[in-house]
Amino acid sequence: MIRNFKNYSDFIKSFSQVVIIDKETMLLLEDFALKLNAAKQNEFHHIIDNKSGIKRFTTGLLGEHAIEKLLGINIINWNIGNSKEFHNPDIPNYKVGIKTVEYGKFPIIFKKSYYPQIICIVKKRSDASVVYVCGIATTDVLNSYQDDDLILDQALRSRGTKTGFWGFEHLIPLTSIEDLKEYKRI
Repeated sequence: MIRNFKNYSDFIKSFSQVVIIDKETMLLLEDFALKLNAAKQNEFHHIIDNKSGIKRFTTGLLGEHAIEKLLGINIINWNIGNSKEFHNPDIPNYKVGIKTVEYGKFPIIFKKSYYPQIICIVKKRSDASVVYVCGIATTDVLNSYQDDDLILDQALRSRGTKTGFWGFEHLIPLTSIEDLKEYKRI
C-alpha cells in the first residue's frame, strides 16, 4: 500500500516512464498558464480556490505535454474559455484524462470518477522538468483507492467533492498509444 512518501517515491522511480521537458518548453507552458489563470479570474470555481492557479495550470500542462511526447500525439488545447467547456477527458478521441501532481504530493481526484486517468508526477528543476508517467488508473481503481487525508488544502478538503488517490501499485503501464486502445471513442 502506497500511502507514504517513501513508498510513493520508490514506486515512481522504479515503475514510471520518465519524460524530460526542457526549459524552453517549460517557459512556454508557464506563459500559457499565466494567460489561463488571468482568464479564469471571474469564474466562481477559481475565485474560491485561487491560491495557486498558475502553479496548478502549469503542473497540469507539464503532464499533458509529457504524454504528448511519450505517445506522439497532440493533447494540449491552446484555446482559452470557460472551464465548463473544458470539463471532459484530456486526450482527444479517447475517454481518458491526465492527472498530474507535484512530486511529494498525491493526485487529487473527484470522489466519483467516470473515466480513467493517466497519473503523472512532476519534479521541477531549474533546467528542466522531470515527469514520471506512472500509468493508467481505471475508474474502479480511482474509485477504490481514495483517502481525504491526502488532500493538504483544508478548504478543498472541506468542499467534499475531491479526495486523494493512493493506488499506484494498481496502475496499468503506459508505453504507447496502443495501451489506450480500449478507451478510444468510436
